[in-house]
Amino acid sequence: MFSVARCQKRRTVNRRAGSFAASRLTQLLAAMIAAALAAVVPSQLLAQAGTGRVAGTVTGEGNQPVPGAQVVVVGTTLGGVTGTDGRYSIGAVPAGLRTVRVQRIGFQPSAKQVTVADGAVSTADFQLAVSVTRLSEVQVQVGYTSERRADVTGAVSSVSGNDIKDQKVATVEEAIRGRVPGVQIAASGEPGRAAQIVIRGQQTLGDPSPLYVVDGMYVGNVNPNINPDDIESIEVLKDASAAAQYGAQASKGVVVIRTRRGSPGATKFSVNSYYGYQEVAKRMDLAGTAEWQRLWLQAYQNAGVSPANIPTSVTQPQSVNTDWQDAIFQRGAIQNYNLAASGGTPTANYLISGSLLDQDGIMLATRFRRASVRANSEARIGRLTVGENLAVSQNNTKGLNNYALIDVVRMLPTIPVYDANTSSGFGFGNAANPTFAVNPVANMLVNTAYYRSNEALGTAYAELNLIAGLRYRLNGGIDYNDGFNRFFRSIDQIRFRTFNTYATLTQDRPNRTNTLVENLLYYDGNFGDGAHRVTAVAGLTTNRTNFNFLRAYRQGFSNEALQQINAGASSGLNNAGYEIPSALNSSLARATYAFRDRYLATASVRQDCSSRFSPSNKCGTFSSGSVGWVVSEEGFFRSIPWVGAANMLKLRASTGTLGDQNIGDFAFSAPVASNINYIFGGSVNTGATQTVLVNENLKWQSNRSSDIGLDLGVLDNVLTLTADYYSNKVSNLLVNVPIPGSLGSASNPLVNAGTMNNAGVELGLTHRLDRGDFRLNSTLNVSTAKNRVTGLGNGGQPIFAGSYGEARTAVGQPIGEWFVRQTCGIFQSAAEVTAHKAQPGAQPGDVCYVDRNKDGVINDDDRYNAGNGIPKLTSGLFLDSHYKAFDVGLNLVGKYGYKIFNAVRIQTDRMDDLGNVRAGYNPWTPQNHSRTTPIALFNNNGPAAARATSNAYGLSDRWLDKGDFTRIQNLIVGYTLPQSVMARFGATTTTNAPRVYLNIQNLHTFTSYPNWDPDVLGLGNPLARGEDDGVTYPTPRTVTFGVDVRF
Repeated sequence: MFSVARCQKRRTVNRRAGSFAASRLTQLLAAMIAAALAAVVPSQLLAQAGTGRVAGTVTGEGNQPVPGAQVVVVGTTLGGVTGTDGRYSIGAVPAGLRTVRVQRIGFQPSAKQVTVADGAVSTADFQLAVSVTRLSEVQVQVGYTSERRADVTGAVSSVSGNDIKDQKVATVEEAIRGRVPGVQIAASGEPGRAAQIVIRGQQTLGDPSPLYVVDGMYVGNVNPNINPDDIESIEVLKDASAAAQYGAQASKGVVVIRTRRGSPGATKFSVNSYYGYQEVAKRMDLAGTAEWQRLWLQAYQNAGVSPANIPTSVTQPQSVNTDWQDAIFQRGAIQNYNLAASGGTPTANYLISGSLLDQDGIMLATRFRRASVRANSEARIGRLTVGENLAVSQNNTKGLNNYALIDVVRMLPTIPVYDANTSSGFGFGNAANPTFAVNPVANMLVNTAYYRSNEALGTAYAELNLIAGLRYRLNGGIDYNDGFNRFFRSIDQIRFRTFNTYATLTQDRPNRTNTLVENLLYYDGNFGDGAHRVTAVAGLTTNRTNFNFLRAYRQGFSNEALQQINAGASSGLNNAGYEIPSALNSSLARATYAFRDRYLATASVRQDCSSRFSPSNKCGTFSSGSVGWVVSEEGFFRSIPWVGAANMLKLRASTGTLGDQNIGDFAFSAPVASNINYIFGGSVNTGATQTVLVNENLKWQSNRSSDIGLDLGVLDNVLTLTADYYSNKVSNLLVNVPIPGSLGSASNPLVNAGTMNNAGVELGLTHRLDRGDFRLNSTLNVSTAKNRVTGLGNGGQPIFAGSYGEARTAVGQPIGEWFVRQTCGIFQSAAEVTAHKAQPGAQPGDVCYVDRNKDGVINDDDRYNAGNGIPKLTSGLFLDSHYKAFDVGLNLVGKYGYKIFNAVRIQTDRMDDLGNVRAGYNPWTPQNHSRTTPIALFNNNGPAAARATSNAYGLSDRWLDKGDFTRIQNLIVGYTLPQSVMARFGATTTTNAPRVYLNIQNLHTFTSYPNWDPDVLGLGNPLARGEDDGVTYPTPRTVTFGVDVRF
C-alpha cells in the first residue's frame, strides 16, 4: 500500500495545477467572445430604438414612503431600489411599452405598464398594500445564485442581519448558535477563540469545520472573525444540492455571509455602542482548608502512612485558606463601538463602517481586542456594474496558558497565592504542602501567550450585461492574514520542585495570502409568458494560497522586561521557517428551473483540481441534483381535507456528491530532511534522508449526501414549518493508518480506507403574531444526529484519542465513543469482594469493576462503549416581542443525549495524589457505606498503592457525567425613545428615535453537570468531542447596556 516517493519540487505542483487553469481559461474566453459578438446586433437595435428613464415614488398605507423596495423593468436586468423618501429612478430603459414591477418584503408586489419615450422620463408611481411576508418574496443567497425562497429545493437555512444585531454578539458562531437546525456549535468563553461548528454530523476524522464564504471570497475552514454588525445575512448550505457548487471544500457544509450595502438616498448614519461586564456564570464548589484537612487525613491514614510522614499542612492548624477560583476569576469589562454611514443614488451606493470591540476575559490576564474598518460600494454605468467589499481589521489576543483551570482545582487551599519567602514571590508549595500543581495566577501573570493578526478580506467585481438575461462577471478576492505570536516563559519558579534554568521566548510569524479569481456567466430569464423560469451560472475559478512561517527561539534573558529576540542569549538559539503554496483550479455550473411556480429542479456540477493530490488523482468531479413540487399550486390541492387549508406546501428531495481536500499539503510526496548526520568511512558526514512513508495513491474523499424535506405554511403563512431528513454516506474516508515503528516513519501515512454514515432529522417552526401594538415572532428548531463508522481499513484497527486515550473511533460505533471500564458500585464487604472473584486485592470501600469478558481479570480487555460526547438532540427557541416602544427578546438553546468525560473531576475525586477536593465529598468509611464514592486512599507506593491506583483509574465510567443542558442564552429588553422626547433635545422628525437596551447573555444554565460549563470543546480534538479537559474556558455571563442611534 505504501511506497517511498521521491521528493517533488513544489513549483512542479503549481505548474501542473496551472496548466488546467490555462486550458479552462481559454475555453471561457472563447465563450465570452462568442457571447459578446452575439450581443452586438441586439445592442445596436436597442441603440437605434432609443432609451429613456422611468422614475416614481413607492408608498404604503397612509401614503408613507416605502424605502428599500426593489423596482425592476420586467424582461431586462435594469432596476433600482427606493430611497428613504420612497423615490426611485431607472435609466437606460429601452423605448417602448414596458412593465415595471415593484416588491418589498412585508408588502404585496405590484406591477404596471408604462410607455417609455426616447430621451424622456416616464412616471410610474406605486402604492403597496401591507401583507404578511410570503415565502416567495424572500431572496436567499444559495452560493453563486440568488434564489426565491419558494424555489429553493436544497437544505438551506437563513439568519438575517437584523436577528444578529439584536443579539449583540462578538463572533459569527455566536450569531447562529441555536438558530439553524442541524448545526451544532461548541463554544469557548475565551476571548477571541473560535467556536467549533459541525453541520449535520461529523463527515471526517479531521477538522469538522465548514467552509466560510464572505461576499464571494473563500475564507476556508477558519472563522472569518468579521464584525457581526456588518452582516446582512447568513445562509447555511447543508446538503449536496446547495453545496456541490463549492465542490471539494463543501463536504462539511458551507456558511455564506453577505455584508451590508448602502441604498439610494441621502447619507444615513448609525451609531451602536454597548458597555458592560462579564463574569463566570457558575463556580465549582471546592473544599476549604478545614474540610480539605479532614478528608486528606483520612486518605493518609487509610493508606497506612505513619503520622510522621503525613504533610504538616494536613495535620496541623493552618492560617491560609485560599479560594483559587476567587484568585483566577475576575469581572471583566466589555465594550463595543460601531459607526456606519451609508447612502447612494439610483445607480450607485456605498457603506463605510468602523468598529472597536474590547473584551477583558473572566480569567486573569486574558483579553481580546478587535478594530475593523469596512468599505462596500457599487456603481452602475449603463451595462457595466462595478463594486467592491473590503474589510481591514486587527485582532489582539492574550490567551489562556496551558491547563490553568486544572491547576485551579489541583492547587491546595493551604498554599497562598503570593509568598514573600519564595524567589518568585508566588506560593507554589513546599515540603509541608507538596503538590504537582502550578500556581495558576503566577502562570497567567509571568508567562504570556499573545497573538496578533492583521487581516484584509475583500472582493472586487465587474459585471457586464451582455444581452437580456445574460451577464458576465469577473470576480477577484483576497484573504490576507499577517500574524504575530509571542510565547514567553519566565525563569520564576511557580511549581514545587520544578526549577526553570532560564527564561525562554518563542516568536512566530505566520503569514497567509489566499487569492481568488473567477470568470462567471449568469443567465436569468423566463419564457412562455412567465411559465418557465431559469437561473444559471457557469464559470472558472482559481484559488491559490501561500503560507509562510518563521519562528525564532531564544533563552536566557537577564532582563525579563525586555521580551525581544535580540535580548536573549546566543546559546541555545533556534530558528525555523518554511513556505507552503497550494492551488485549486475549478470549473462549475449550476442551474435552477421552475415551471409555473409548481415544478422545480436544480442541478450543479463542479470539477476541482487540487495540488494536494498526486498528478494522477488531482482532479475530482462533484455533482448534485434536486427536485421540488409545490403541491399547493395544484388545482386539486384545495379539495384535500385538512391539508388543503394550507397556504403553501412544498415537497423536495436532493442527492449529490461532495469532496474533501483537507489532508494537508504534499501528503502524497515524501519529505526529505536536510542536515542529517551519518557515519561513513569512519567519519561523520552531513546528508539528507526521507523521514516519512507516504501513500502516492491518495485520492478525494467522497461524501454522498441525500435529503428529503417539506416546507409548509398555514394561516396565511403566519405559521411555517420546515422538516428535513438527511443521510450522508462517506467513502474513501481519509485515515491516518497506524504502522509499526520499525518502519522508521515519523508519522502514520494517510490512506483512503474508511467509510462512515451520518443521519438525522431537522425541524424548524416559525410563528408570527400581530395584534396591533403587540407583535411576537417565535422560532423553534429541533435536530437529531446519529453517526456510525462503518470502515477504517487496516483490519478495522481502532483510533484512540483524548487526554487518557478514553475516546475510541471503531467500526460499528460513533466517532469518539467513550471506551472505558464499567464500574459496578463500591464493595461493601469482604464477602462481596470474594464473590466478585476478578479483584482479589480489593477491600471494602474500593471501586468494583465489571469483568465483561469473564476471564477473571480486570484489565483493558474489559473496556466497553459507554456513550459519547456528541449530542443526539439539539434545540433552539427564540422569542422576539414588541409592545409599543418596548421590545423583549428571549433565546434558549439546549443539547441533550450525550456524556462528558470529566477530566477535571478526576483531579478533585481521585484522592491518590494530593490536590483539592469537591466540597461535600463523602468517601466510603466503615460508618458511611457509600455506594458511589470509594474510600479515600493516598498512593504512597505502600501496601495500599495498588488499591489507590485502581480506584483512581482514569479509563472508567466513574468519570462520565450527563452533559444535557438548557441555557437561557440571551435576554434583551429594549425601549425606543418616543419622537416627542427627542424633539425636546432638538432632534428633527427625520432622525430615527434612539433605542436603549439591557442585554444579558448566558443568564442561566439548567444542568446537572457539576463543572463550570457543560458546553465543552474537548481540546479541540474532533475525535474526543465532549472531554472537559480543563482547557475549555467557561462561557461567561455577560451583562451590557447599550444604545442604537440612526439618523
